[in-house]
Amino acid sequence: MKFVVCITGKIGTGKSTVSSFFEKKGFEYLNMDEIGHHVFSQLKETIKKEFGTLERKEISNIVFNDPEKLKKLEEILHPKMLQILNIKTKEEKLYIVEAAIKRRLKIQCDLTITVIAKKEVIIERLKRKGLTVSTIEKILSAQRDILPEGLIIDNSSSLEKLTEKLECIYHFIKKSMNF
Repeated sequence: MKFVVCITGKIGTGKSTVSSFFEKKGFEYLNMDEIGHHVFSQLKETIKKEFGTLERKEISNIVFNDPEKLKKLEEILHPKMLQILNIKTKEEKLYIVEAAIKRRLKIQCDLTITVIAKKEVIIERLKRKGLTVSTIEKILSAQRDILPEGLIIDNSSSLEKLTEKLECIYHFIKKSMNF
C-alpha cells in the first residue's frame, strides 16, 4: 500500500527533524527543496532569461522582495517538481514528503502534518544558523500563506516533547495502515 505523509510548515519550525523521525521509521524521504534545486539546474536557461542571474542568493533577494517574481519562479519550477515527485512516489511504499509550500505545489497527500513554532523560537533558531532578523522577517512574510492544516504539531519546546508527539502519530499511522 502506498501512503504519503506531507510535512509542511514555515522556515525554522522543525520540518526536517520531523521528517527525519519518520525516515528512521522506514518511510522513504523526499525533500521538495532538494527536488527544487535539481529542477533549478535543469531549467537554468529559462531562469537566467527571467531573472538575469543564476545566483541563488540574488534570486532569493528578488523573489522575497517581489511577490510577482516569486510567483513567476514557482510557475517555472513547480510543474517539473511535481512531475518528479509523482515519478518518485509510484511504488507501494510509505513516503515522507517535506514541503514547506505544499499548498502552493498542490501536492496530494494521505496525511498532512504541519509543524508550527512560536515566532520568537523560529527567530532564535534561524539566528543561530546565521540569518539576520531582517532576512527571517522577509522569508516569514513570503510564507504567510503556509497555514496549519491536517495534524498540527507545536515544536516550540524540546526535542523530547516533539519525539513523544511523533511516536503517537507514528503508532496511529501504523495501526491505521496495518503495517
